[in-house]
Amino acid sequence: MPFCPEEILFSPTENCNLSCLHCTNVKSKTILSKNIAKRFLVDCKKIGIDRVGFTGGEPFLAIDFLCDISRTAAKEEFLFDRVMTNGVWYKNISDLGGKLRKLFDAGYDGSICVSVDAFHRQSPGKVARFIKAASDLSGRPDIVSIACVRGALESSTKKKIKTIAALLGGCLTGFKTNHPHIKTEKFFIKIYNIELSPIGRASVLKDPWDGRWFKEDYCKGPGNVFFITSSGDVKPCCGYASDLALMTIGNIRKDSPDRLMKKFREKRLVCAIFNTGLARLRSKLIKEGVVFPGKTSNHCFFCRYIMTEVPKCVLEKCIK
Repeated sequence: MPFCPEEILFSPTENCNLSCLHCTNVKSKTILSKNIAKRFLVDCKKIGIDRVGFTGGEPFLAIDFLCDISRTAAKEEFLFDRVMTNGVWYKNISDLGGKLRKLFDAGYDGSICVSVDAFHRQSPGKVARFIKAASDLSGRPDIVSIACVRGALESSTKKKIKTIAALLGGCLTGFKTNHPHIKTEKFFIKIYNIELSPIGRASVLKDPWDGRWFKEDYCKGPGNVFFITSSGDVKPCCGYASDLALMTIGNIRKDSPDRLMKKFREKRLVCAIFNTGLARLRSKLIKEGVVFPGKTSNHCFFCRYIMTEVPKCVLEKCIK
């Protein structure tokens, strides 16, 4: 199952108005060049990539970038995926409405996903105002979804989402099922669960070795994207290991999409992850004498673990 990027995921800035416990992001006010990003976007369309999304940092702190890229994407007939946001970046109602209108006027017609859980210390009232404004200005009752980290502090997360639901005039349904949502007369908000990778400051929150091995999916979930940081570095996924230098396959300031695909094939580790699979790599590591602290169902955590804890010489031997 070879690496085949299906989306460009821009992270135009690492700047953010929040400081969340589980976040490994290093804040910076650097913003990715709009012209370089637009050129890369057009080149990606030529090789068959037709979807684009935005994340961060907080992408609304780079609103001019969002709008410029959205105009080009709309002109080139890209499909919009989503903007990931904390939903509380705005200073006041005028600031909120002005920037949302600017984005929609630029041609953006994708969805908006708000990260809401116990780790994001937002005001539920401010999140609810964001959801109302986005829905009203877009004319879409389902434009906003919610993503929440599961695996730690779940009771606090549920309480927070229930508060937001009440402020919107509805209730939270099916929090522990595969189809949780908030439904009101005006809104329908899907809720997506993201498994916690307890790394960095979040390492004290949960034992990640939960007794069962992850299911091999060749990183289809977070992967098969060109994930582009504010420096222009390109990663093959947006998972919890994407901040590591070993995951960098190039930079859009100097590399075309074709060149990035060539560089990907030259990067033996990322080739092994996406083309051979983490499960097979795990088996090779065990044969080389690597003893893991346990089994983990979280493939993002496992990926980061082998890059930071396994001796480099052993890892390189297993990816030959």
